[in-house]
Amino acid sequence: MEKKRILYFLALVPLFGLGGLFAAQPEWYNGAVKEVLYLREARPLPKGRYTGNQLKINISTQFLAPAPTPLELEFPAGTVFEDVTLTVRDRITLNLRGCILRRVALQSGPASTINLESCVLETCYVDHDRAIYRSANGAERTVAEVHANFGVPKISMKDCIVADTTLSSPYLGGITATRSTFLSCVVEADAEDGKQKSERYIQCAFTGSKISSVDVLLNSSQCVFNNCECADALTANAGGNLVEAVTLPLAWEKGKTVLPPATANGKIRFEPAAAMPETGSAKSHQWEGGHLKVSDLAEADGASQRLQDVWKLTDFKTYMANKGSATQPAAGAQPNGTSANATITGTPAAAGVSFQSRINQVNGLLISQLSSGGEAGQVTRMSLTALPSLGESPSTLKFNQDVGESMGKALNEVSKFSQLRHGGWPVGHSLEIGFEDKYIGKDGPSAAVACALLLEAAITGKKWDPAFAVTGDMNADGSVQPIGGVQAKIRGATKGSCKLVGVPVKNEKSVQDLLVLEGPAPLVGITVFGIKTFDDALLLAGTERPPALQNALTDFDNMRTVMMRDPSQIVPLLRTPHAAQRLQALLTAAPNCYSAKYLLLYLQGRAPRSLSIGGSIEAAQSSADSIVSSIDHDVDTNMSSLKGDELGTSLYRLRNLRPRLDQRVWPYVDNLVAYGEVIRGALLNPVRSGARYVDLVGKANKAASGAKAAYDKLINDVQVREELGL
Repeated sequence: MEKKRILYFLALVPLFGLGGLFAAQPEWYNGAVKEVLYLREARPLPKGRYTGNQLKINISTQFLAPAPTPLELEFPAGTVFEDVTLTVRDRITLNLRGCILRRVALQSGPASTINLESCVLETCYVDHDRAIYRSANGAERTVAEVHANFGVPKISMKDCIVADTTLSSPYLGGITATRSTFLSCVVEADAEDGKQKSERYIQCAFTGSKISSVDVLLNSSQCVFNNCECADALTANAGGNLVEAVTLPLAWEKGKTVLPPATANGKIRFEPAAAMPETGSAKSHQWEGGHLKVSDLAEADGASQRLQDVWKLTDFKTYMANKGSATQPAAGAQPNGTSANATITGTPAAAGVSFQSRINQVNGLLISQLSSGGEAGQVTRMSLTALPSLGESPSTLKFNQDVGESMGKALNEVSKFSQLRHGGWPVGHSLEIGFEDKYIGKDGPSAAVACALLLEAAITGKKWDPAFAVTGDMNADGSVQPIGGVQAKIRGATKGSCKLVGVPVKNEKSVQDLLVLEGPAPLVGITVFGIKTFDDALLLAGTERPPALQNALTDFDNMRTVMMRDPSQIVPLLRTPHAAQRLQALLTAAPNCYSAKYLLLYLQGRAPRSLSIGGSIEAAQSSADSIVSSIDHDVDTNMSSLKGDELGTSLYRLRNLRPRLDQRVWPYVDNLVAYGEVIRGALLNPVRSGARYVDLVGKANKAASGAKAAYDKLINDVQVREELGL
């Protein structure tokens, strides 16, 4: 089944606060983004026709696998793109040569480059990425600071035909155009564009276009403007951003606006100039009745293909899940594929070395996707068998069932670590790792540490505590990396026979969030430890632990037994001096024990009172799944598929959850509540007139737009992105 998605939306308001002019979004673009996805593969597309069906695709280094930097994607001549927004960031370059773009928005982020050469743009939108960037103290950075710290965006056009298109500020978007033709376009500028005369539009031809400001004219050189308008030139403040007065040679022919000899403030003196003979694109074209024809540019043949069918794309929630959790699909779902289930051949160890254990087991943790869209954690018994079947050949390692790409890559890292640690593997064995539920596909890297423990046991003969469970990704150097679904996994571990669980130290905020949401009971029910390296997991997994640690664990286990007899008495029993002493002893013996750490903070009144930013977003959307999902559909669909009591429950949960959320999430939650109230009101009091239906649609769209804008502003805040690890 389809996983619940965290939705990203395009902000409806400008997010950079420079006090200048911003390109007004063209009418066709309002509501053009229905879903935001992220490119996961670093490859261009073959020549063809592609449609986004109102997708926004973010092309950013952190989502690519692998993530090369810098990266160039080049698209061949004749390629057609329609109905898509492409946002480029992080030293990534898009090269489009001889391509056709219709209803396409191009957004340039810091340090990105978009090169358009001999392209056709019809009904497009060329803009900057309007993300919020903050300094270390939380203050919003100016664009100048963003450019200085992260890099200047660049969008270049050469020999292009551009029709019915809106172009934002050259300064904000890094726009430059050479020998290009602009037909019935809207050309904008920012206050920064008007501070000095520069060359952004060079030898370009503008016909029937609306020039928003004389600041655009100040950024032109050797251009011709035919039948254009620039009403701003007649205002008292025209050119007011200039540092010094200038003379502007201008070929302004048959203009809808008659330019004065000089602006009212005297900052710009217009000087008539003759049009250059080689101005504009050399391509033969016709602009008739709102349709652009370019005779010497052949479009790709065939039907349009959906970009989500030919490019590997993901939504944010799926990306975070695959980044973290070992996932068990819902009933009926197919595994991610078997291509990752490759056999790994090991380096032979020194002669005479043999495996000390032919079969061993350890507890891993996985996530099941529920039909409701939620997640449930559970313990899975993992095993490794070492069969002597290869004679003197190098030993091999593989999973004995279908797994996805992420799990396959994780096992490859684990194999490197194990061979480096032990100088290779004993020869002649076929090593197979399996799960007790072997008929359901698995994916995600979070089984890596468990796999490493299985290999360690096979080589050394060590035995692992059956009451211990572990989750975590791992690199070849033995460092444990964060994963997803930690809260669900801890809850799942408490339902099994496990008493200890190891989670990555980089997931500590998830443990804090569990305490905020559910109180101390989960951290009493199982002893949670943070693991930074494989050796941390090794210490916890073994049956022979240091005496101080084992004694502290035994004391805590005895305390747990008493408390869990009556969960309602957990808090009173925790507040006794004896309990605090035991917790302190455990924390002294194991500073990485999160149960002891956060239970003590809870008793001292110093525990976190609000969720982390990631936990806040996840909790808000989980509590209001029906509302979040319904925003992505029209009102008619909502009215027919949703129930008033379902929405009422979601609204109740959201309101109760709000005080525990990070305050930066409040605007998003408030807009979700506003939207849910509109829809629930319509469900409880059905529409019976056309006028009321129009009013309802207007209110619903306004509330939905508010939620979309609030979420996009939240998720594009650089400080938030850093906290999310993006």
